Amino acid sequence: MTTANGTAIDIEPLSDRDVRALTECMSALSDVGVVAGAPGMYAVVSESGQTYTVDADAGACDCPDAFYRQPTGGCKHVRRVRFATGRRSIPEWVNDDAVDEQLGLHVETV
Repeated sequence: MTTANGTAIDIEPLSDRDVRALTECMSALSDVGVVAGAPGMYAVVSESGQTYTVDADAGACDCPDAFYRQPTGGCKHVRRVRFATGRRSIPEWVNDDAVDEQLGLHVETV
């Protein structure tokens, strides 16, 4: 892909889980409940209102997708934490208007 001025952009493909992690309304929280004060631990409140516990260091989550499917790269909650904390950068070509405005509001970046 190239930009308007002809500069080449290396496009990193995003999976469906990546897209949902970036676009769905979710909050990653590091200072509530059982995760408060626990390094690398986050409570992720999903669009449905369900709260899942994510261990960012281990790439683990207690959601059904992670439990039953064990997707390579983690579920959307693990990916959300990675994007929100800066552990994984958002590709430059991603449309900022499509990214959930809550991304990264409640966590410290690395």
